[in-house]
Amino acid sequence: MSKKINWKSVFTVMGAILAFNIGTGFATGQEVMQYFSVFGWWSIGAGLAFAAAMAIGIYCFAYASERFGLTNGEQVLKYYLGNVLGTIINYFYIFYLYMCVIVMYSGAASALNEQYGAPLWVGAAIIAGICCITSLAGLKNIVNIISKIGPVLILIALGISLIAVVKGAASGELSEGAKLVASGEIEHMKASDSWLIAGIILATSTILWYPNFAVELKQEHSMKNLMIGQSIGNLLVGAAEVVMGLAMVANITKVAELDVPFLYVASQTFKGFGSIYAIMIFAALYTTTCPLLWSSISPFAKDGTPKYKILVVAGTVIGFIVAMLVPYDVIMNYVWVISGWVGLGVTVIMVARVIYNRFKYGKNYGLPAAE
Repeated sequence: MSKKINWKSVFTVMGAILAFNIGTGFATGQEVMQYFSVFGWWSIGAGLAFAAAMAIGIYCFAYASERFGLTNGEQVLKYYLGNVLGTIINYFYIFYLYMCVIVMYSGAASALNEQYGAPLWVGAAIIAGICCITSLAGLKNIVNIISKIGPVLILIALGISLIAVVKGAASGELSEGAKLVASGEIEHMKASDSWLIAGIILATSTILWYPNFAVELKQEHSMKNLMIGQSIGNLLVGAAEVVMGLAMVANITKVAELDVPFLYVASQTFKGFGSIYAIMIFAALYTTTCPLLWSSISPFAKDGTPKYKILVVAGTVIGFIVAMLVPYDVIMNYVWVISGWVGLGVTVIMVARVIYNRFKYGKNYGLPAAE
């Protein structure tokens, strides 16, 4: 195996990780509020916990694929969890991915509603239609598209957040907001009472997106390039979540009750920028929803087949209907938190198995071989 780093491969992986992670919860700010802003300054610790747990989880999926020649997420889950529990978690994982698609549709509905006053169905219909068309093209085209969009969205969101944090620090609103959060005067739905647990379960809920996606990335990239790219990507996502969280802490009295809190922050940073950021939210939704929809359909049908196309269209229509029936912040909280605890259990088992293999295989523990 070549030890040379292919930086094009690294940045492609990094871009795909960034894009996959910055869906509706990140771009709207609702996820950031529930997992970071509610902890004030402790959100920094939550960001580090998130990045570390994400990197470990993706490594475990990629390791099983590399070491034992596993070619899909179901095989990886069965390797770590056994046939019975692996099958149960695999079906939970597929259901969870599809519920995340519904969350994305709901986030699009809320974004256009809060910025333009559009009926909720408009935003959901637009993002559902665009993602349906793209998903019909298959995973390779999805990765090629989203890996280019992700870094751009992260940079813009970071730029807005940094400006808001600097302004908040200069005016005293950041420290005042942190005090309000710490005192409990500002109430907002939260994932956990602990910043450490919040950071970890956000990662482990996101890790459940990755069995198929990580294995597919492993087929296209060397282990070294994959690990470097995904580690950089997850650190950047964690940093962006923290900075965005602090930006909303500086505006906490204005954004605590909003479904799309970061849209307010963006609109206050530059006059008229709220409308532009609403479009960016759609771009973020697009980069996350496409691979999620693909991942929830691909276990049942191969890319490009008539069955695959029928399931993509049917899944899009059903998801749109459900998104219109359940409030955005409620569905996001329940889906993320429940899946986070399930994902934590899966991650602990995977890490234990990797450590066991380290002792079992010794210096050959990372070499490709059939067990």
